[in-house]
Amino acid sequence: MSYLDKLNDSIGESFVGKFFQIKERGSTFSTELAGATATFLTMAYILAVNPRILADSGGPCIPNEADGGIFGETYEICLEEIKRQYVTATALSSMVGCLMMGLFANLPVALAPGMGTNAYFTYSVVGFRGTGNVSYESAVTAVAIEGAIFFVLAATGLRYKIIRLIPEPVRIATPAGIGAFLAHLGLQSAEGIGVVVGDIATAVTLGGCPPEKQTKLVAYDEACRVDGICITSDNYTCDVLGGTMQSGRTWLGILGLMIIAIATAYKSKLSFIYGIAFVTFISWFRDTVVTYFPDDEVGNDRFDYFKKVVDITGLNLILTPYTSNLANAGLALITFLYVDFLDTSGTLLAIVSSMGIIDEEGNFPKMTQAFCVDAGTTIFGSIFGLSPLSSYIESGAGVEAGARTGLTAVICGFYFFISIFFAPILASIPPWAVGGALILVGALMARSLTKLNFNRVSHAVSGFLTVMVMPLTYSIAYGLLAGIGSFLVMEGTFWVLSCFGFKVPVDEEKADKLIIGESFMEITGGVGKEIKIVDDNVDSKESQDDFEEFLNMAMVEKQLNNDDDVPGAKISN
Repeated sequence: MSYLDKLNDSIGESFVGKFFQIKERGSTFSTELAGATATFLTMAYILAVNPRILADSGGPCIPNEADGGIFGETYEICLEEIKRQYVTATALSSMVGCLMMGLFANLPVALAPGMGTNAYFTYSVVGFRGTGNVSYESAVTAVAIEGAIFFVLAATGLRYKIIRLIPEPVRIATPAGIGAFLAHLGLQSAEGIGVVVGDIATAVTLGGCPPEKQTKLVAYDEACRVDGICITSDNYTCDVLGGTMQSGRTWLGILGLMIIAIATAYKSKLSFIYGIAFVTFISWFRDTVVTYFPDDEVGNDRFDYFKKVVDITGLNLILTPYTSNLANAGLALITFLYVDFLDTSGTLLAIVSSMGIIDEEGNFPKMTQAFCVDAGTTIFGSIFGLSPLSSYIESGAGVEAGARTGLTAVICGFYFFISIFFAPILASIPPWAVGGALILVGALMARSLTKLNFNRVSHAVSGFLTVMVMPLTYSIAYGLLAGIGSFLVMEGTFWVLSCFGFKVPVDEEKADKLIIGESFMEITGGVGKEIKIVDDNVDSKESQDDFEEFLNMAMVEKQLNNDDDVPGAKISN
C-alpha cells in the first residue's frame, strides 16, 4: 500500500471522512483534492472578470463634473480602487459560500458571483458608470432582498414544489444545455480559446485571428453617445482580409484542450489541472505571441499586478451600501430572483445528475440546505456591494475529476481564502487556459441527452430548445423558460384538442423501449417461463416487463402460425 493509499484510507476512516461520507460515495481524499483544484482553476477567472464588470457600474464612486464627470481623473482613480476591493470581496464571499455548501449540504459545488447576473446588474440596472435608472445603492439592496426571498422559498419548501413543476424533458436536457453554454464560453475569446468570434452578418463566425488582425467590439454605445469615448469589450471580430486560425493563443488553447481530453481518456483525475497549468505557464513568458503580458498598456498593467504576487486590499469603499430608497428597482428585484432561482436550480440539478444521486422526481440529499446556502451567500455578498452569488456550473469540472462530497467545496473555499492574498497570481490565468476545460466539461455533460425521448415530439422540442437557447442567449434561465414554455404550449394544445375529439399524438415512449434491432435475446423453457434478457439497453423494471410481454406474444404467434422467425429472438431447444 502506497503512502497516498494510506493517507486516503486514514482520512476516510477519520471524523472528516465520516462527516463528508467520503467512502460511502466512493471517493477518496486525493480525488476530492483533485476535484477541488480542477473546479477552482476553471472558475478562478471570476476573480478578474467580476471586479472589472462591477467596477463598470461606478459602484459608490461619485463623479465630479468639474473634473470631467464619469470620465474624469478623480473618478478613474476611484474606479481602480473599488476594482481592487471587488477582488477581495469576490474571493471572500466565494470562500464563505463554498464553506457553507460543503459543511451544510455536503455537495462538491462551489459558489461565486454569477456571470450574467453581474452583467445585468451593471449594464442594465445601474448602467455604465451609473448612467442607468437605478442607483447603485438601490440595486445592491434589491440583491439583498432577492436573497432573503429566495431563502424563504427554499426553507419553507415552496422552492421544492416549484422545482417539481419543471417538466421531465427540461430536467433531462438542462445538464446538456448548461454543457453547451460552457462549451460556448470556452470557444469564445473573452472566456475561452477564441475559435468563435462575433460577426455583423451572422452573429458568430470562425475566429482565431492574432491581435493585429482583430477589431474590438464596442461594448457600451451609451458611452459613445455621451462624449465619443467608446469602451471596447474583450470580444472581437476578425478583419475582412483574413487571419482566421492564425492566433498562437488559439492554438495553444486547443493544445490545452487536447491535453485535458487525452488525460481524461486515460482516467487521470488531474487532467484538467495538467491542461490549465501547462497553458498558463507558457502564457506567462513575455515577448512571445502567446503571452498574457504583451508589451502594451494593458499587458504592462497585468504584468505589474502579477509581479506583486501578494496583494491585500480593504473593503471600506464598498461595504454595506444599503438604502431604503428602492425607486425603479422593483423590476430588477424580480429579475434577480427568477434568474437566480432558475440558474441555481439548473446548475444544482445538472451537478447532482452527473453524480448519480438524484431520484426520478428531481430530489437529492440535503437539497433544502443547498438552496438555503445559495440564497444566504447572496445576502452575504450584498454586504460588499456584489451582485447575486450562485452555484457555479464549473463545479462540473471537479465532478468529472471524481469529486463527490462537500470536502471539495470546503477545499475550494480554502483556495478562495488563499486567493485573497494571492489574487495577482490567480487573476493572471489567461482565458485560453481555461477554455479547453470548459469545452470538455460541456462535451461530457451532453450525455444527459441519451435519456431524452426523441420519439415524443413535445419532449424532443422542449429538450432541444432548452439546450439551444442557453448558449445562444447567454442565459441558463432563458433556456429553462424556452423549454418549459414550449412543453406547456404543446401539451396544453394536445389536451384542449382532445376535449374536442381530436386524437392525441401517440406516445411512442414504450414502443421505443421495445425496439430491439438486432439485439440477441434468449428465451429458455418455452412460453411463460423465465426470460433472460441480454440487452444492455433494457435497463428498467418497467421496460423489462413490457419487453417480456412483447416476447411472450411473439412466442404465441409463432406457435399459432408455425413461424420460425421471431424478430430479435432465439429459441433454445
